[in-house]
Amino acid sequence: MNAFAIGTSAINVGQKALDLIGQNIANAATPGYNRQAANLTSRVVGGSMGVGVDVASVTRFEFASARAAILRANGDQASDAVRLDARRQVEANLGSGTGGIGDGLENFFNQVTRLTSRPDDLASRRPVVAAAADLAGRFNATAGELDRFRGELGGQVRQSVDQVNDLTTRIADLNVRIANVVQAGNQPNDLIDQRGQLVDDLSKLVDVRVIPQPFNVVNVLSAGAALVVGEFPVQFSLTATGAGTLVVTEGATARVVNFASGKLAGQLQEFNTDLPATRARLDALAGEFVRRVNQVQATGLGTAGPLAATTGSVGVADPAAALSTQNLPFALGTGPLTISVTDTATGNRTNTAIAIDPSQSLNQVVAGLAAVPGLAASVGPGNVLQITAQPGFRFDFAGRDTNPPGGGPVANSDPAGFLSALGVNGLFTGTNAASITLRPDIAADPGLLAASRTGTPGDATNLERFAAVRDQAVFAGRTLTAEFADQLASVGSDVDFLGDQQDARAALVQNLSAQEQGVVGVNLNEELLNLLSFQRMIEGASKYLSAVNTALDSILTIVD
Repeated sequence: MNAFAIGTSAINVGQKALDLIGQNIANAATPGYNRQAANLTSRVVGGSMGVGVDVASVTRFEFASARAAILRANGDQASDAVRLDARRQVEANLGSGTGGIGDGLENFFNQVTRLTSRPDDLASRRPVVAAAADLAGRFNATAGELDRFRGELGGQVRQSVDQVNDLTTRIADLNVRIANVVQAGNQPNDLIDQRGQLVDDLSKLVDVRVIPQPFNVVNVLSAGAALVVGEFPVQFSLTATGAGTLVVTEGATARVVNFASGKLAGQLQEFNTDLPATRARLDALAGEFVRRVNQVQATGLGTAGPLAATTGSVGVADPAAALSTQNLPFALGTGPLTISVTDTATGNRTNTAIAIDPSQSLNQVVAGLAAVPGLAASVGPGNVLQITAQPGFRFDFAGRDTNPPGGGPVANSDPAGFLSALGVNGLFTGTNAASITLRPDIAADPGLLAASRTGTPGDATNLERFAAVRDQAVFAGRTLTAEFADQLASVGSDVDFLGDQQDARAALVQNLSAQEQGVVGVNLNEELLNLLSFQRMIEGASKYLSAVNTALDSILTIVD
């Protein structure tokens, strides 16, 4: 008699189904959980007679195409999010308006223009010197913030690589556990859910593609490398290059891996490319400002007139090698350097021109300067240029007329840009945003600010040259202030673009997730209906067994 087998099979199957429904309800809000459903089949004995019901299998609902699209979108969204945050940070560091570099540039030139009306007034010179120091400080602070942020980002890159290694290890471990369960004849649906969530987390760090393998194992690949191959996780390392960049290398091969998307790809993009480009552009702005302003300062005169001595601030690696090979901060051209030497006893002034050419060494230039009557020149500590007037003489590079007149004034006393390239008698030391500093002696004595080209009282011709730097086309037709504004606008444009793209990516992920959840997500209303259905199944089976039991009792009574 099969009555008891039929009834008990219905109760057992109903209980298993209720367990699945309970699992679904319990995990309705669990990230990565895919709902499950029991597939029932009639139990047959001998090929003809039904003897109850069995659970043939448990379905784990999947939406493979949506899942693959979500993994791709996760990587794109995470990469954009990292870059958007970085660009916003850069935008804040660069600043605009009051307190920004652009405002500092304008303030410096405005103060110079104001001084032209009273060039010999010491009190009026102090605001110019203060504005120069303030601008240098703004460059320093901005460069420092960018460098600090890049250093922090480098630490975040290392954390991301560690997270990738942790996730690939855990995915490989789950591959082993899942394969063991499958080979034992069981269904590892919950383990597959756990692995799926880890793959989802991994897709936010690097681009991933999942390739199914036998026994429900998966291989996980990226555009640049395998991440997980069966039970074997690939481990990655972070390496710093000689160029100051970071690269991710794969396992024992040390092969460089380039991920296509994900948080790690975005971080590397910013660390290796975008932030250095921002910093380089800022350095170029600071350097060009220093070069042009220093050249004006070097070829002018302060209130004390000609110099007794000056020392350059830029050294060379080898004073015997050609200057073109010494990586000077500013390009060195060809042309005569005019030095005016004044006899302090007689007031006589003579102009002497020495040839400047990048093929010359610093030693050769020193020899040419030392040959000028009334001058001494040498290579000082750090391989910098030192020029000293001999007793009873002074010198300058203003290109003034000789005294008595005869040689005529020189319109450009340093067409090669030698003085600014070697840091001689400039307003600033340093050559980039991080190193630009107002010369300490000028900060202490504003009279050293070169306001004049002739040395006559009230002459502001050199201040006019300072002010003219404001309007000079420097970067592809842009002035210094326009170049900074363009850089700031470029970063702002990146922020707007990445923000719009991030919104679009987020909407795409949300839409794909909604589609996937429509298939694999838990619908509580549906689960409650299934709960009632199987509850009634168990109740019906219980009544059935009770009826069978009553019938058997009756039969036994009759037999007795």
